[in-house]
Amino acid sequence: MPTAELAETRPMEDEAVDGAEVAFLEPHIQEQLGRVLRSFCDDLVHQPIPDKFVVLLAQLEAKQREKK
Repeated sequence: MPTAELAETRPMEDEAVDGAEVAFLEPHIQEQLGRVLRSFCDDLVHQPIPDKFVVLLAQLEAKQREKK
């Protein structure tokens, strides 16, 4: 799909910054991007924490307990 069909560029009088034009995506493209982004974030959130981070968190917690 050509880029011209994906986005419409038009100035926004009230929200333009320094006279810059703002690009708007068609609603169906916004929905598609939203679904892909949600899926990516859901996958990322459900990944296990790497062992290296678990060890570092345990070390940090131990140091905080020593200070108290």
